Amino acid sequence: MKLYTNKRYNTIALYAVIVIAINVLIVIAVFRFGTILDILSSLIGVLMPLIWGMIIAFLTNPIMVRIENLFKSKISKKPVRKRLFRFISVTISSVLFLGVVVGIIAVIVPEFISSFNDIINNFSSIVSNTQRWINRLLRNYPQVESFISDQLVEFGTDLTRIQPMLENILSGAWGFVNIVKNFVLGFIVSIYLLFSKESLIAQTKKVLFALFKKPFCEKALRLGSRANSVFSSFLSGQLIDAMVVGVLCFIGLTILDMPYNVLISVIVGVTNVIPFFGPFIGAVPSGLLILLVEPRKLIWFLIFIVILQQFDGNILCPKIVGGSTGLPAFWVMISLFVGGGLFGFAGMILAVPTFALIYSLTRESVESRLRKKKMPVSTRYYVENPDKLYASKREKKAPLTPEELEKMVIPSADEVNEASPEAENAAGEKAEEYREE
Repeated sequence: MKLYTNKRYNTIALYAVIVIAINVLIVIAVFRFGTILDILSSLIGVLMPLIWGMIIAFLTNPIMVRIENLFKSKISKKPVRKRLFRFISVTISSVLFLGVVVGIIAVIVPEFISSFNDIINNFSSIVSNTQRWINRLLRNYPQVESFISDQLVEFGTDLTRIQPMLENILSGAWGFVNIVKNFVLGFIVSIYLLFSKESLIAQTKKVLFALFKKPFCEKALRLGSRANSVFSSFLSGQLIDAMVVGVLCFIGLTILDMPYNVLISVIVGVTNVIPFFGPFIGAVPSGLLILLVEPRKLIWFLIFIVILQQFDGNILCPKIVGGSTGLPAFWVMISLFVGGGLFGFAGMILAVPTFALIYSLTRESVESRLRKKKMPVSTRYYVENPDKLYASKREKKAPLTPEELEKMVIPSADEVNEASPEAENAAGEKAEEYREE
């Protein structure tokens, strides 16, 4: 018996199987969410060297491109020397990146650890000095005084518990060794990615065009190009800005003779990577630390931080980062809340460029749809009642009055017939002129 297939029914069956499979996956994801998270965390742990390599390659790629373009413009433009220029530019950019990382670790980490241990070892005297200062300040409010004193004691107990954890990390705990291993392997992977980035991009395009249609491929490539532009400009600019702010903070705190200037500078510089809320996040723990050690210098510290952040926000950051991401302040706050709530500190850093990309694509899609409807794309037209936008362009006219009908001149049929040959001759002459041209 011969079986005959029907393409229509085969397509319906395929869609039904896909829908059932998606529903089964959703049910499994709901009831086995913890197991799925464990599998994803294990997979991310295995792929961590590749993730590190992609991050390092992404950060060092702008340096490599500038060095390579400098060689091409100043030395030679021959394609034979392209691989030599790539080798030199990758080597220089990788050495610069590694030097910056090693320099930061060698200079900052020992001072950071020394300051932290000093705080823990001298915390009893710090608490006693702070309690005396609180007693003088709040002598008329005994309940508030006792509450703050109890909180200080609990905070000191928590710091004492943290010290053994810090010592385990410094003594070569497995987590620290694993981070170093992933970073070293990622650094090696980044070198390979930088050497062969054109071939990897070409292979990705090849697979994309083989699997999907041309319009989808063009949209995907345009999305990738825009994402690369947004993320590279934002992240590289924010990192440079954070380093400069950290150095300026260290110089200012040293001049003002503030305690733990290295520790506070690191906190201010690292939190400055986070847009909008970064300065406030870094100023709060730093201010509390100075309040515990030398309360009289807290006002000067806050004044200095305000001046530094105003300089950074109005002068330094626009010069380094350049134009803004195009994301309004309201959506910046929403992106930070969502990113920080889901992915912590890393989510707060990546939230703004991610939302900026989504915002840009959404705005482009909305404006394209409005243009198809022949409606204005500017937001100011939608502030008032939008019903006016749907008003007909052709307004209904009132019927003519008898006086207006008497004034109208209607040509006769003979006049129309006499005018038509003249119009045909004029049209023929214009057609001949176009042909001669």
